[in-house]
Amino acid sequence: MVLLTLTVVLGTLTVIPRRATLLQGALHLGVLAEFMVLAVNP
Repeated sequence: MVLLTLTVVLGTLTVIPRRATLLQGALHLGVLAEFMVLAVNP
């Protein structure tokens, strides 16, 4: 649930204003990496 909420918040901050910074891109990659780790080894 925490990852889902974090993803929705990051997506909203990035997609709605139609501007993405390097930091927001890095945060998206970090959330993706965390999701992959937890999907493989819960």
